Amino acid sequence: MGRKPFVTGKAMTCSLGDSLEGIVEAVRHQRLKLEQLPFTLSGLPYTRPYYLIRRNEKDQLENRSEAYFYEVLFSTVSRALDDAGVSDAEIRDMPLFFGSTSMDVPVFEGKHRRRSSSVSELFLQASNGYGKIAGAVMDRFGMEGNTYSFITACTSSSNAVLYAASMIEERCIERALVVGYDLYNNLGFYGFEGLKSIASSEYRPFDRARDGLILGEACGAVVLEGQNRKDSDFMCLGGANLCDTYSVTSHDEEGAAVAETMNRALMQAGIDPGEICAVKAHATGTENNDRTECAAMRLVFGHRIPPVTCVKPFIGHTVGACGVSELILLTESIKAGFIPATPGFREKDEALNLTPLTENRQTGEGIFMLNYFGFGGNCTTLILSNRGDGG
Repeated sequence: MGRKPFVTGKAMTCSLGDSLEGIVEAVRHQRLKLEQLPFTLSGLPYTRPYYLIRRNEKDQLENRSEAYFYEVLFSTVSRALDDAGVSDAEIRDMPLFFGSTSMDVPVFEGKHRRRSSSVSELFLQASNGYGKIAGAVMDRFGMEGNTYSFITACTSSSNAVLYAASMIEERCIERALVVGYDLYNNLGFYGFEGLKSIASSEYRPFDRARDGLILGEACGAVVLEGQNRKDSDFMCLGGANLCDTYSVTSHDEEGAAVAETMNRALMQAGIDPGEICAVKAHATGTENNDRTECAAMRLVFGHRIPPVTCVKPFIGHTVGACGVSELILLTESIKAGFIPATPGFREKDEALNLTPLTENRQTGEGIFMLNYFGFGGNCTTLILSNRGDGG
């Protein structure tokens, strides 16, 4: 017999800091930490905005090393385990689900920069295996369960959550550690600029004047278990994953595959669209994604789309880490009594016909939809609830 998993522990490191209380207060008051980064490698005569992790004055991009990479990772995981209150024996048997787009490309780039090695050597180093980071976490915390690494672009860690939750529900495992992690790397920053996808100054998803996404860094970790530890723990009611095969890089703007993902998630959770209290949109701020997502929500909800929040303007598009990091940001805000407004939104786009929340909305218990739609057509929807009866 299946059982629903709960989020019993969580921790996060992002541009807003590493204190969940501090992050929630920054979100409540729309305090953003956005920097301008130059294109030093290519000598381009302009900058682009970025949400960087800055823990202290010495935390500069040029000073980062492999030790820094793992320090951020281990610190976040440690705080999530502590928050869950799991015992050493429970940690030892716990499997790890790791989602990322860049994996340890930031480490390879740092070594390449310091050693002046060739580009071919950089790529040879980067082919050491995707399980390396997960293995390091297992070794650091004495974990002996299986490891699973997910590299599905922007849906990487949301798929990690989905698969971990499914295995708990099917009683394959008792609990799981799920991590989403992506740090700044030149490959991503220059790549998105090459696609002309980075906004010039401000993140404005769904706004008429939107002009792209803004990247950000984050490490988020959650512990999922088959029973709750606190009354406030969120339950994972269900979810779904689907690949939109319309294009190699983008989604069908009619929104059929995205809508089907949402509908499958609702069916798997056993609820109707009208029971959703709010939607956390993927909302990248790019033309294709925003248009596709709005079309899909109209297909699913008709003319009664629930309140929509866009949280990327607070921490940036953290690519593979956004599944876990945005889950934490949303659920912790809800625990504090509000659904976040969308910073930067000012003017409705009549073609989209959607206005996200422009002021924080007071909330309590409810059922919430979290959407993630990745580069390459991968689609993931999660359904979470903090209602005492689960549904």
